[in-house]
Amino acid sequence: MKLKIFGKLTDIFTTDEYNFSLESIKSVAELKLMLEKEFPKLKETTYLVAVDGAKAENIQAISNESEIALLPPYSGG
Repeated sequence: MKLKIFGKLTDIFTTDEYNFSLESIKSVAELKLMLEKEFPKLKETTYLVAVDGAKAENIQAISNESEIALLPPYSGG
């Protein structure tokens, strides 16, 4: 599965895309746990997870067909 990464989060991943196995991951919360184990600096960072183009809560289910992205916090004005 491909994860798209935006903004300053690319500094943590050193790329703008990250491939991973969705084998045991069924929700956004499980994805975040896996990523924070793999990339400990992510724990210290505020970020949003988007699934299929919309901000996702931790309980959001994900599947192999989901488009997933990590976004830095944003503010509008």
